[in-house]
Amino acid sequence: MYLREKRIRVIKIINYILAFFTIVNLIASVSWELYLVYRYWGDFDTVVHAKATPDFIFWIIAGPIILFCVFKTASYIEDAIFYSNYFEGDLDGTVDYRELAQVNGVRAGKVRFELAWFKYIFMKNYIFKDGKAILESKTVTCTCRNCAGVLEKKLFFTGECPYCGSSDLNAKVVTDGRFYSISSEVKGTPKKYDYYTVKGLSGKKIFFAVLIGISLFIILISAFIAGENIENYNNMDYLRSVILDPDDHRYSYEQIRYDIVDNVILCVFIVLGLIPVFISRVKRIGYLTIADINAKYFANVKTPFVKASSLPSYRNVSDKRKLRLMRKAIQKGYLKHCSLEKHGGILQAALGKTITKDKCPSCGASITGAAYKDYVCKYCGKKIMDVVVKKG
Repeated sequence: MYLREKRIRVIKIINYILAFFTIVNLIASVSWELYLVYRYWGDFDTVVHAKATPDFIFWIIAGPIILFCVFKTASYIEDAIFYSNYFEGDLDGTVDYRELAQVNGVRAGKVRFELAWFKYIFMKNYIFKDGKAILESKTVTCTCRNCAGVLEKKLFFTGECPYCGSSDLNAKVVTDGRFYSISSEVKGTPKKYDYYTVKGLSGKKIFFAVLIGISLFIILISAFIAGENIENYNNMDYLRSVILDPDDHRYSYEQIRYDIVDNVILCVFIVLGLIPVFISRVKRIGYLTIADINAKYFANVKTPFVKASSLPSYRNVSDKRKLRLMRKAIQKGYLKHCSLEKHGGILQAALGKTITKDKCPSCGASITGAAYKDYVCKYCGKKIMDVVVKKG
């Protein structure tokens, strides 16, 4: 609801294409320019005026800048996904940027800066004003059961009747052509495993595993070729066999060694370029595994909030590490319909939730602004249990 999903998809595709071509050109440019420097060592003028040098220099300078922009854009998209998940679970309709900074574990200034301009590119359906994101929602017609007043209410958010102050959740709401009312009985089908995960999670695991296999294969082959060339650099038997080969047109040991150095440089940069790809795919499989484990757990829990210490374990990692991995799984879009929230100073995983009670059973006062499982009445001070429950 809060993400510009089509635009984000297009930006991701552009990022992948840019990253691929930039990395290829950067590897080729750096390796060939180093070869030119080695080949014409001491003859700086020849290196500078070589025909290919301007193109190589362009990619050596522009390549890192382009890659920085690509990775920064990807980071912004991940933050937008995290914010969107938090917005989806909000019951108040207003989110302070400091809340997001606390649960995301980043500087408040960064969150404020991102929320101020994300709405123009990555996100929608909110207004950022006075440091708060005011969430938009479809308005529906409600009839207050307390005073029979007719009012408009933003769907998904809590509120109260402007006429009598009673909670407008205890009302008939028209949506999707049907009437429904909030009651203490939780309705709807239970949310299953698929509700909390990205589609095709198993397929993504297989795809990333294939990429890991391909990148590892190329890394090993490149390393083997580099090692073999280094071994042949001072191998006189090899150099002599090349000189005597009638199909090889290199007629000096110097030329053969230049070619050996060229091959070694290229192979080394191929390995250096693929190692980050290999590591990132391994991490992606880890995030997918976290999403898989948590989704199975969330589908079976009965409460809308889960303490960090109660989240399922993953390779005996600490609670802090579990939260960091879960946060990344949410940011990558692998774990859905959940967010991290802080209540009572405790960071917790929050699932899809709804409010089931609108009046204090002790004094009859309206319940407004409930955001956590239990609610303390603003009038009589009594604690009311299970005001906010898990959807489904």
